[in-house]
This record gives sequence, C-alpha cells and structure tokens, in this order.
Amino acid sequence: MKRIKPEELTERLSDEQLEVLAEMLDETPTSTEWRECYKKLTDSQLFQVHQRRGELIDQKEQELLNAMTKEEREQEDEKWRIWYENLSPHDFHCNMGEPATLEEFKSRYGVYPSGYDENGNKI
Repeated sequence: MKRIKPEELTERLSDEQLEVLAEMLDETPTSTEWRECYKKLTDSQLFQVHQRRGELIDQKEQELLNAMTKEEREQEDEKWRIWYENLSPHDFHCNMGEPATLEEFKSRYGVYPSGYDENGNKI
C-alpha cells in the first residue's frame, strides 16, 4: 500500500492523496505515518479524508453485493428480515468497551474494582 509522509501533504489535497490517507486511516493498528499526518491536517482536510473513507467502505460493500448470486442475496435479505422482526429494545447485546478482566480494569482505571485489594486479591 502506498504511504504519504507528513512533509508531502499540500494545502489542497489531491484525489490520490485523499485515497491514500483514507486507506491509511482504515488500517488497524493505526500506523505512525497516519498519526504524523493527522497532526498536520486541518479540520476540513480531516473531514475530506473521513468522507473519502466512508465512500471507500460503501464501494467495498457494493462490490460484495454485486459479487453475490441471486440466491445468496435472497438468503442475506431473509436473514436481515428475520433479525429486524425479532429485534427488541430489551435484548442484551453485551457491555461493549467495558473491561472483561481485572487486569483490563486496572489498566483502564488505574485501580482494581471494589472488592479487591491493591494487589488484585479478592477481599
């Protein structure tokens, strides 16, 4: 994948630069090159990059849909129809973002949860 260095950024981003920056933004984990470019980008440039990233995601989804056969598409539509029919506001969909272990809790908040001493032993 092509990369852009912070010193290569111009005041007006070209389509090619937007494309490369959007792909860099989409990487996991975030690259150091992206972090350096991020510091140099203005708010309007960041908006353009995020907008281009959204367009790329939409293009990929459309390509996946176009690659499906008619039967696969019908199965996919049926799965979503069933999911929407059974959707309930009372369903539990997990504690997204919450620490799952003691060490994650300690790492995030700097202390162990109540009921544990400073060494992580249950009281």
